[in-house]
Amino acid sequence: MSSVGLLLQKVLMVPPTHFCVEYSINPWMGGVVDKDQAMVQWNNLKKIIENEGVEVLTLEQVKGLPDMVFSCNAGIIYKNKVFMTKFKHPQREGEEKYFRKWFIDNNYEIVSDLNEYYFEGGGDAFFSDYKTLWAGYGERTKKDVYKNITALGMNEFDIITCELIHPMYYHMDTCMAPYSEIACLWYPPAFSVESQEKIKKKLPNSIAVDDDEAKAFVCNSICIKNTIISPIGMKQSTKNKLLKQGYNVREVDMSEFMKSGGACQCLVLKL
Repeated sequence: MSSVGLLLQKVLMVPPTHFCVEYSINPWMGGVVDKDQAMVQWNNLKKIIENEGVEVLTLEQVKGLPDMVFSCNAGIIYKNKVFMTKFKHPQREGEEKYFRKWFIDNNYEIVSDLNEYYFEGGGDAFFSDYKTLWAGYGERTKKDVYKNITALGMNEFDIITCELIHPMYYHMDTCMAPYSEIACLWYPPAFSVESQEKIKKKLPNSIAVDDDEAKAFVCNSICIKNTIISPIGMKQSTKNKLLKQGYNVREVDMSEFMKSGGACQCLVLKL
């Protein structure tokens, strides 16, 4: 079974036209955003993704919805179906109708309309390969939602639930990034002991990052083919381990988006 990174063909991104930090709904949020610099950083990430042969589709940001740039949180895609987000915080609820319209306009079948549980899309749920869904729960997503997520494809993939226990790592994509069908970058202290064991068993070639790398959002990386697109801050020892497994690292400055608690993967919805 091929990893998602090998199969990825297109993604959705939202340019940071109206990006700023207007409120605080996670421990990282604070500071004043340099909007020009944010746009430069976003475009750099977009170009790197396109250079890896992946098509980038875009949806314009709506003023007053600063976190709409984090398109990863819009939902999770499987084939032509989407299980949409139900945001925990009211500050982000306004995003849902704009993403819904985009999904409908682009011929995705929405299968989450009966879901009543908080769920924050690709921030907490993602595939390592299309037979394995990693299903995070804790701060933002309710575990019960995963009973409903089978609407994406009944018995078509395994659902591995993982409990998030660290307040700094409020979404699973801040502490785990699968880059092959048997490996991920991850920060073990963000997970319960039981969940750590699940990851070690299913993804035996995984590389654990240290505290400094975790705080630099190294686990909010994207893998496309054999390239890991990472925020600045990955240590040479980690790069060497990835190189031994056949992966190169491309670093991109995400400092403006980290003021809002996001980085590379947060800005990208895999389609």
